[in-house]
Amino acid sequence: MPAPECNLLHEWLRRTAAARPHATAIEEDGRATSFESLFGRAAALARSFLAHGLRPGDRVALVLPKTTEAVVAVFASLLAGAAYVPIHPRWPQARRQAVLDDCAARLLIDEENGRLRVVDRATGDSTLLAEFGADGGDAEQWPRVDPAATAVLLFTSGSTGLPKGVVLSHRAVAAFVGWTATEFRMTAQDRIATPAPLGFDLSTFDLFNMALTGATAVLVPENIAWMPRFLARFVREARIHCWYSVPSILASLLDEECFAHSDLRLILFAGESLAPAALARLRAAAPGARCVNLYGPTETNVVTWYDVPRNFQPSDPLPIGRPCPYAEIAVDPVSGELLAGGASQMDGYWNRPEETARAFATIEGRRFYRTGDRVSLAADGNYLFHGRLDRQIKRRGFRIELDEIEAALLRHSQLAEAAVVAVRDAADATLIVAFVCPRRAKPPSLAALRAHCALQLPPYMLPDRIVFVDILKKGNRGKIDYSALAQAAALTQAAEGHVRGD
Repeated sequence: MPAPECNLLHEWLRRTAAARPHATAIEEDGRATSFESLFGRAAALARSFLAHGLRPGDRVALVLPKTTEAVVAVFASLLAGAAYVPIHPRWPQARRQAVLDDCAARLLIDEENGRLRVVDRATGDSTLLAEFGADGGDAEQWPRVDPAATAVLLFTSGSTGLPKGVVLSHRAVAAFVGWTATEFRMTAQDRIATPAPLGFDLSTFDLFNMALTGATAVLVPENIAWMPRFLARFVREARIHCWYSVPSILASLLDEECFAHSDLRLILFAGESLAPAALARLRAAAPGARCVNLYGPTETNVVTWYDVPRNFQPSDPLPIGRPCPYAEIAVDPVSGELLAGGASQMDGYWNRPEETARAFATIEGRRFYRTGDRVSLAADGNYLFHGRLDRQIKRRGFRIELDEIEAALLRHSQLAEAAVVAVRDAADATLIVAFVCPRRAKPPSLAALRAHCALQLPPYMLPDRIVFVDILKKGNRGKIDYSALAQAAALTQAAEGHVRGD
């Protein structure tokens, strides 16, 4: 295994390819790609990028699902000294374009008829690539990259109505991945599932543990990620050893007898809360696996962790745990907000200096990110999560700013006001309810509003219910009373037998 002290992510792959050239790096639908082939193809694609004029520090937008070709493009971008910017192909065109313009991507990589296409955004030229061969080259031939250089921009939901880019360096990603490789004893014999999309910070675990440790990354077909029966069969038949996903996916597998008949030794979850009752069932179903709750926003990746005991009970609290060795944790004494610092911290938000400044606090000369999460420190040294200080929610692990949904609704010319709240259903899942006031007596149709939202928001941000009202309830200062709206939404849903209020 390459020394984790080497903080260049593509260098991990180069060294592993040299040490274990014929071992399987990626497995997808029964197709195996060796480390030698993966690095060679990434090197050949990187040379194509450089031929297009890509320079160190540029951005490469990857409008790709998580396939072998996408992984090749990730490492090609890093080899060429650039940062990769994942953009899900199912995002609406307006959102994709907003991200492309914001990050000023030099190249855009997508697929056409099953082949990679490179679009030079400076000239408008596009090149459809044939199957590119292996061309590893000498390490000295590649651009020199500083570990502090940006490796990836991850765009998340933004409270201003537009997604914002989280800037993560090689060093920041390496801090998290290097720790997981050591703490969870990752080896070349491990088979790691890859359920998280490229634009999700969870994906850094599988891609770069593969590169660092020589483990095999087994790509999860995107079309079964939320189909428990097929996903459970995949875990068993693909002989998965290590799993990392949002809790809602794990919970969906509990009724499929997935864990008792699998080879899982490590189950990691993060991105949202897991109900203690579901966690107790998971521990009982997978007694031989190590279960770990990982916590941290995209801006810091994982900063605390909790090893779930094998005898965990439904009545037990589920802490977010203790600080990771590379992280620093503080708590605002007034608000109870968790402040996170350390090596895995982002550099800032792309092109948003004022928002970056607001996101950080300085304590005794050290920089801490304001997570917006309320916590307390328990007597046993573990931190407990108590909710948000703002209107940000999590759904299926995706971070959602309700204000961004409001902004999308208000772009409809026939709406005067909009307010969006979140409620919980009987299964403890998050549902989004939008209240809208039309400008005229005849409001737009529900179908028209849904179509309008679908053109601007990814599927996981679309409102589950849109309610037309004459006026929005306001508080004493004339501001929207979100608490009252959330209560009304919960009561209405509960009356219909769909949703339970908090």
